[in-house]
Amino acid sequence: MAKFRVVVALVLSLLLVAPVSADDAKNKGLYISPLRKDTALDAGKSVYSSFTVANLTDKSMVVTLSIKQFSVSDYAYDYQFNPPNDNWITFDEPQVTLKPDESKQIPYTLAVPAKTAPGGHYYTLFASTTLSTGGLPASIQAATLLYVTVNGDLVRTSVLQKDSIPVLVTGTEVPYQFDVKNTGNVHYNAYFYGQLQGIFGKSAEVGTNHLLMPGAVRTVQSSIPSPILPGIYKATYGYKVDFANIITTKSSYIVFIPPWSIVAAIFLLLIGKWAWQRRKTKIETKN
Repeated sequence: MAKFRVVVALVLSLLLVAPVSADDAKNKGLYISPLRKDTALDAGKSVYSSFTVANLTDKSMVVTLSIKQFSVSDYAYDYQFNPPNDNWITFDEPQVTLKPDESKQIPYTLAVPAKTAPGGHYYTLFASTTLSTGGLPASIQAATLLYVTVNGDLVRTSVLQKDSIPVLVTGTEVPYQFDVKNTGNVHYNAYFYGQLQGIFGKSAEVGTNHLLMPGAVRTVQSSIPSPILPGIYKATYGYKVDFANIITTKSSYIVFIPPWSIVAAIFLLLIGKWAWQRRKTKIETKN
């Protein structure tokens, strides 16, 4: 149940980050910004930073601050939250009181111990409060994700695994799937895409960006729009990383047979059979 409440809170925070006017802000709940922040620093160093919380209701609220570390599950990339196993982050104050429509900067200190190994460390900074909804108290949370990179020998490597694509395609999309594992020690973004190539050239790349977390396997499921004409096509799918000119792909040949081409083939066969029989009848008549 606790994990469910955290997930719901994150969804609520995502819904509340859009700019709002003073009129629209009434009874909207708890706001936090930014939703994500990347920070890089050397081992043994510290940095003083902050994020914003706002009371978008017509009543005062007491906001409690807390910290958890987060990771992602393999394949589905669901977020998992656990109590921190270090004290790298400390708040100046554990609580703040916000008047209606008031916002405040929440300062915190991030201190990385000396001799910390290079790589990524990931935290969730929570702002929690209790609101009265329909006369009943309800606990809500908003969260900002903090991606901390300890500078040094950063390893950004990955491997593409378990790819699959159908050989025969008849629909409007060519589905494909593969797993990619970040085998390095820090997060990075990648552009995942697919593309078809036929006798008349290549189609446009179709893809999207995703984050790759260190040590985790991500399943990518997507599709490429089917071509217009039936035939044999070469499908290429994979990803491009954002930190270098590195492209990892797999290729496979597919046979595309749209339903209309089957109907057309049957129609042409019937026409051909009719024409042959008619010609045969004419020849027999002459003889």
